[in-house]
Amino acid sequence: MADRQFIPRIALGLASLLVTLAVAVACDSPTSAPTDASADEPHRIFVVHSYSGEFSWTRELHQGIIQGLAQEGLARDRDYQLQTFEMDTRITFTGPQQIEQRADEALEALRAFEPDLLFVTDDVALEHVAVRYTEESPDAPIPTVFAGVNIDPTIYAPIASLDKPGGTITGALERIPHTEAFATARRLFPDAARVVILADAGPGAAAVRTAFRRDDQAAAARPYEVLDFLLLETFEEWKGAVIDYQDKADLIAVVNFHQLRDASGAIVPPADVIDWMVAENNLPELGLVADWARDGILVAVGNSGLKTGAYVGALGADILNGADPATIPIVDPKQTDTNFNLARARSLGIDFAPSELAEADAVFETIGGR
Repeated sequence: MADRQFIPRIALGLASLLVTLAVAVACDSPTSAPTDASADEPHRIFVVHSYSGEFSWTRELHQGIIQGLAQEGLARDRDYQLQTFEMDTRITFTGPQQIEQRADEALEALRAFEPDLLFVTDDVALEHVAVRYTEESPDAPIPTVFAGVNIDPTIYAPIASLDKPGGTITGALERIPHTEAFATARRLFPDAARVVILADAGPGAAAVRTAFRRDDQAAAARPYEVLDFLLLETFEEWKGAVIDYQDKADLIAVVNFHQLRDASGAIVPPADVIDWMVAENNLPELGLVADWARDGILVAVGNSGLKTGAYVGALGADILNGADPATIPIVDPKQTDTNFNLARARSLGIDFAPSELAEADAVFETIGGR
């Protein structure tokens, strides 16, 4: 697309010269940038989710991104067109070859759409779509904002540092708010002294455990003795751990439970895990992702998908308005919620103080909406 240019004309007379000067004054100025013919066209925004919309974290991140854009004055369909690709790598496409296939499909859709801005959520989409695109297409850069990333993203060559990414990719880290979660649990369960932390062995879980173990400062301030931080591959291993710690721990903290496998290697539906926990676990549960209370975990203190999405949506709006992602620091935005599940509380015979419930971000009355 050609920019408007004002080509000097040979003066043929005083009248012609005056016309030329009038046009130049009206249409140009020393400080203005050339006007693009497509300036009034809506932006094109592409979103790649590592997981699917069946996962509440993904739904809330997506909704938050749209809210964040709106908070900065950008309305969908008026100011931007939005296209979304869900990789669905938590439940359906979980093997390495399947993930690569989904990444190929996402990249094909991305290139066909030719976006002005790319959002990616969670670790899989960052690595297999955003970083891969940046490395494969250096001559066609796309500003990119990520959310929900557990690992240190500076392991990828296109990201120079957290303080100054130096390229086209920036975004928001996801760091489990252990200190806040444990402080809340200590207030709710003052007699508890020992906790075991459980997680499935899905993407990002090992990074979460590593970050937890190296945080010596937090360890000194923890109100509990942490008996173990277990990464579990199978549902049978999960069941065994829960049963084993009934007499050892006072509290079970849950990072995630969405990629436990059955004997055939298939992913066990998260609702089945919750149903088993409700039937067999007699210890209070502390979810380390806020939305787990919706599923049926007793109390959950963790990152808010909606608030985190709004944070990165606002970053994306800034970039569309001219901010350089190379200079936008990558941080943990610390957007957390505290949620309760009263159906689970009733099954455990636990009553929460009205003041705690009044200050909660959400209180759920059912197990998994049932």
